[in-house]
Amino acid sequence: MHHSSSAVRQVGDLTVWAVSDGELAADLSVFSNLEPEEAGRLTGAGRFDHVLLPVNTFLIRLGPHFALVDAGAGPAGGPALGKVVENLERIGVRRGEIRTLLMTHLHPDHSNGLVDRDGHAVYPEAELLLHAREAEFWLDGDIDGSVSERTRRNMAAARHATAPYGGRIRRIEDAEQVLPGVAAVALPGHTPGHTGWLLQSGGERLFLWGDIVHFAKVQTARPEVSLVFDVDQAAARAMRTETFERVVREGLAVAGAHLPFPGFGTVVRVADGYRYRPDGP
Repeated sequence: MHHSSSAVRQVGDLTVWAVSDGELAADLSVFSNLEPEEAGRLTGAGRFDHVLLPVNTFLIRLGPHFALVDAGAGPAGGPALGKVVENLERIGVRRGEIRTLLMTHLHPDHSNGLVDRDGHAVYPEAELLLHAREAEFWLDGDIDGSVSERTRRNMAAARHATAPYGGRIRRIEDAEQVLPGVAAVALPGHTPGHTGWLLQSGGERLFLWGDIVHFAKVQTARPEVSLVFDVDQAAARAMRTETFERVVREGLAVAGAHLPFPGFGTVVRVADGYRYRPDGP
């Protein structure tokens, strides 16, 4: 196993690998309600520096089958991204062995990796599970002037990425038990159908929370800080705090798409709020 590109956790009978898609370059302008100086202090980045955002996907072995949580940014993301397939191969898993795709949401850094450069399905055997509200927002409506330019671009990308899965898209609802030991948890805000996946097996649990947090150092210290990527910033802020409260209260281990690789850890309460604690190796 290539330590820099995957890491593994056992959750009862379920084996979960973090599989890196690479890193996305962003800059401090992605924060929508944080002074650049404060963003720089919290991230350790200079005001005009790029900050690298890890993009993690998660592979779950359920008996003989594999499920993949999110597909990464794919080849369209540039040379620093699109590494999921090669990192799956490093742990001995071929694309055709993935039977289920569990999408947290349809933003490009999670869904563009569903298709190759020619627009063909990367996972030809997989059923794609997506929250009904997420599908409605990105795939069903007209792409028109009622949404922002960013959202229009992302709608077009989401339609392109999901097109070859047409007859294999299953729209799921809140709290649905979608596979043995895997339940959907609605986390709307970042996107309308943003979904976490709660794994439960043998008395152990792991909560794959998608994009509750993009920058751990910033948003656990300051949960009110939102990003320009949030479709509904107020709802995303409220959901982040609600989720922190839940994982602290229940002592839930978490795994995040943009937490520092491999993205496994816990949230702890501190005097002035919360902090993210990555798991040890």
